[in-house]
Amino acid sequence: MKIQFYVLLVSAYLLVGCGSMYVDYDYDQEIDFSSFESYQYDFQEGSELSEFDERRFIKYTDSILSSKRYKRAERPDIWVVVRAEEYEIQSRNTLGVGVGSGGGNVGVGVSGGIPIGGNELHQIIEVSFIDNKNNSVVWEARSESDLKLKSKPAQRDAHFRKLVSKIFKKYPPEQ
Repeated sequence: MKIQFYVLLVSAYLLVGCGSMYVDYDYDQEIDFSSFESYQYDFQEGSELSEFDERRFIKYTDSILSSKRYKRAERPDIWVVVRAEEYEIQSRNTLGVGVGSGGGNVGVGVSGGIPIGGNELHQIIEVSFIDNKNNSVVWEARSESDLKLKSKPAQRDAHFRKLVSKIFKKYPPEQ
């Protein structure tokens, strides 16, 4: 019984540490993505990320795009537009507790969930690639992820490294 309690406790801790991440993609099927060689960020409208998170996002995006042979340029082939929305949510991780009783052919039970892990920051980040020649969107990714509200800089850094990697996993699209 004592071992089961510790297994449950460790499992709950691991679930609290893991945030969910979801990424959806869309792109123009008529575009030849191999023709693009350079990029630059367009933050005219602002990304709505904090200054530090925006730097993290740019750092990992630069790393991935340079590994795909893209270069940052003043007159780019594509503009990278980043828009974010963030809001606080209550943790979806709960610890279930139930009580039941029964006798004969009758049973009664009561259960409930106790939220664990504290509040989280829900982030929706949209990345658009805009063709500089005809000013049209050629590729988009939309991600949703949760991050601990009081996460340390190292945790935020790891979150953005994983998030950006997942966002660009399917770029350029296979045609």
